[in-house]
Amino acid sequence: MKRRFRMLIWLLLVFATACQKKENNPITDVNSLPIKRYVYQVMKYIYFWDTKIPTNINPDNFSTPEALMDAMLYKPTDRWSYIVKDNGATAAQLQTGSTQGFGFLWGLDRDQNLRLVLVHPNSPAEDVRLTRGMRVLSVNGTPINTGATNIPRFENTVSLTVQEASGAIRQVELQARSFNMRGVTLYEVKQVAGRKVGYLVFSIFTQSSVQELDEAFNFFRSEGVNELVLDIRYNGGGSPETAQHLASLIAPNAAGRRFLQYRHNNQNTQRNTELNFKSVNNGLNLSRVFILTTSNTASASELVINGLRPFINVQTIGSTTNGKYVGGYVFTHREGYSVVPISFQSINANGDTFANGFEPSFRTTDDRTRPFGDLNENLLAAALHFIANGSFGGYVQTARLESEDFNETLLYTEDQAIRRLPIISGFKQLQ
Repeated sequence: MKRRFRMLIWLLLVFATACQKKENNPITDVNSLPIKRYVYQVMKYIYFWDTKIPTNINPDNFSTPEALMDAMLYKPTDRWSYIVKDNGATAAQLQTGSTQGFGFLWGLDRDQNLRLVLVHPNSPAEDVRLTRGMRVLSVNGTPINTGATNIPRFENTVSLTVQEASGAIRQVELQARSFNMRGVTLYEVKQVAGRKVGYLVFSIFTQSSVQELDEAFNFFRSEGVNELVLDIRYNGGGSPETAQHLASLIAPNAAGRRFLQYRHNNQNTQRNTELNFKSVNNGLNLSRVFILTTSNTASASELVINGLRPFINVQTIGSTTNGKYVGGYVFTHREGYSVVPISFQSINANGDTFANGFEPSFRTTDDRTRPFGDLNENLLAAALHFIANGSFGGYVQTARLESEDFNETLLYTEDQAIRRLPIISGFKQLQ
């Protein structure tokens, strides 16, 4: 059976319903239209690059709504707009982290071995004690070759043979099921050169993860944390309001100042609203923050970096982020489609955006052989070195230097039962 893989690019988008006041939303009543006509009307009204849509488009000439939307996109700039028939699952995932699958991400290490890089709490993968760093030796009995080009297709069940850090080999059976992903994967405190360092692994910006963040920062405050390492190396985005909350916890002194501003097309300038830093009582009030990044760091994760930069010293460690500087709305059609056009870009208090991503302050390799929080993992170790020594100077990587062709892509299957929906950002009504 044919295998397919995609790069893990989680999108920054804003959810919207199509049931608002007619005078404020010209597409309010088009949900009754057939899906192709609906796609056409939504794109013509809200698409950020609306003036770039070809003028000779006739929606009735396309066999599918997917083909129509593809023809209306402004290429190659727009890498993110999409349409999916998901019966509302996109919105549900944003609100609660609800997803269907096994709960792991995998990717290649520097030697092109397949490794588990993230195991979600509450998932089937956690149930069978899978952890980050384990090497995947076989999938459904097929030994995985170098480069993982021969992973067999699987759907509702999968059998994995994995090798633990100790060298022990075991086989596990997983059954796909629904579960809610937690945004906070890990939080703990490290002692470094007389400093108390909070370490937070944050993997998805859902609305429900606000409470998880508050729990983590309450713990950091109780422990007297005065430094923070924020690990968002695989966080591809989510709710900008949750990003706003996280940034406010890191820099509470910025309360009331601009975190971001949305900028829409000329038909929608009335929507160019701002999100400001919030007033919180459990913030850390830091003068600097260390943020661990890879090319999979995108969207709402990049909003946090961009929003904080005008107010505190942000040191990014790892590799260049994704550059997902635009976002959009999800329009849910009665036939079960989510139509997700890019609808705006965002800027910070200085008017800066990040179309090219953020170059790291210090470039080092994502060591996928080690668990989160391991003091010898390259990204974390570099941050702790700076805290202990005042600079990155003299830091020696604990793993082999990153090669020119090191592939940071995370793989996931597209099979029916476990297809990973794009993560969307901001659960916000279209007014």
